[in-house]
Amino acid sequence: KKFNQWQRWSNEVIPSLIGPYLTYQYKSSSLRHQPALQNDPVECTASCHRRTLEMTCVFFNYLEVLNIDCCPCAPAPLQLLKLGLFACAPIAPSLAVDLHVLELVRTLFVWITPNTTAWCEALEVF
Repeated sequence: KKFNQWQRWSNEVIPSLIGPYLTYQYKSSSLRHQPALQNDPVECTASCHRRTLEMTCVFFNYLEVLNIDCCPCAPAPLQLLKLGLFACAPIAPSLAVDLHVLELVRTLFVWITPNTTAWCEALEVF
């Protein structure tokens, strides 16, 4: 199961998210601003099996429950990325994390040291 999930992330999901991620980076000035985004309704050209996923979204100062209509034409990870969120699973995520929060965590791990200075340094750089 883990291998199949890794294969799907590596070969399908991540490559399909590169373009939308770069677009989000541009619109947000490299994550310096929160762009005005909206979740456009999914318009399928094929008769896909659609389903609604309920997921918890993690932001800096709050959690939000979001419902996403998804299908093979518009998978949940792609829709979430357009909203500035990264999905926790490739097919049916139940959790998504704000890209700004992920950037803070990345910065923290770059600056991490075996003492408490790392947290302060990461916050100053961020």
